[in-house]
Amino acid sequence: MDSKKKIYILLSVGIFFLSLSGILIKVADAPPLIIAFYRMFFAVLLLTPYFLIKHSDKLYYFLDYRPALVGFLLALHFIFWITSIEYTDISNSVIFVALQPLFTIILEYLFARDDLRQGVVAGIIFSIIGSIIISIGDLHMLQSKVFGDLLALTAALFAASYLFIGRGVRKELDYFPYLYILYTYSALFLAAGVFLLDIPFGGYGTINYLIFFSLAAGPTLIGHSILNYSVRFIPTSIVSLSILGEPILTTFFAWILLGEKVMITTLAGGSFILLGIYMAVSYESRKNKEII
Repeated sequence: MDSKKKIYILLSVGIFFLSLSGILIKVADAPPLIIAFYRMFFAVLLLTPYFLIKHSDKLYYFLDYRPALVGFLLALHFIFWITSIEYTDISNSVIFVALQPLFTIILEYLFARDDLRQGVVAGIIFSIIGSIIISIGDLHMLQSKVFGDLLALTAALFAASYLFIGRGVRKELDYFPYLYILYTYSALFLAAGVFLLDIPFGGYGTINYLIFFSLAAGPTLIGHSILNYSVRFIPTSIVSLSILGEPILTTFFAWILLGEKVMITTLAGGSFILLGIYMAVSYESRKNKEII
C-alpha cells in the first residue's frame, strides 16, 4: 500500500472519531457546560507533558491576548453546540455545525476583503435553502427543535470566528503550542463559567467521566490531530471536504445506536446544505490554485 493511500485511510479514521462526538454528548448525563469543560480539561491534561518537554520555551505566548480571545470563542462554540444537542436531533445539530466553512468564507469576505464569487454565492444559497427546509420540518416543535437548530447555527459561527481570528497567531506559532494554549484558555473560560453559575464540578459518576475523557481523547485529540497531520500530505481542500462525512456518519450512528429517527426534511435540507458547502469549498480551492 502506497503512502498516499495510508494517509486517506488515516483521514477516514479521523473523521470516524470526529463523528462520535455528538453520540457521546447525547448519552452523557451532565450539564452542557460541564461536558464542555471536562472535554477541554482532559485534552489539556493529556497534552501537558509533551508541551512542557518539547515546547516550554513557548510559555510566553500565554501573555498574548489573541490566543485568549480565540480560546474564549472556542469555549462559546462548545457551549452552544453541546447545548443544541439537548434541544434538537443529533442529525440537525451536526448538519448546522457543518456550515462553519461557509461562515469562514463570509468572514473572509467581510474582514479580509476576499472575493465572494459566483460559485461561493451559489453554495451559500443552497445552504440557506437547506437550512430553511430543516427549520420548516421542525416548526411543529417550535419551542425545542428550532431553538436547538439556532444554537447549533450559532456554534458554527463561533467555530468560524475562532478559526478566522486564530490564523494570525498560527503564522507566528507552531501548531502544537498554539493548540495547547488555545485549549488551555478554553478550559479556563469554561471553568470560570461553571464556577460563576455555581454548577458542581464533581458528582457525575464514573460513566460520565469516561465519556468526558473519551471526548477529549477521541474527537478532540485523535480526530483533530489526524486532520491537521493529513494537511501535510494531501491538499487542504480534500481535508476540508472530507469533514462533510462527519454529519453523515453521526446521523447514521444516531440512528443505529440511539434509535434516533431521521426526518425527511432533515435528509432533504441536509443534502442541500452539504451540497452547498461542497460547492463553496471546491470553488475556493480552485480559486486559490489559480492565484498560486
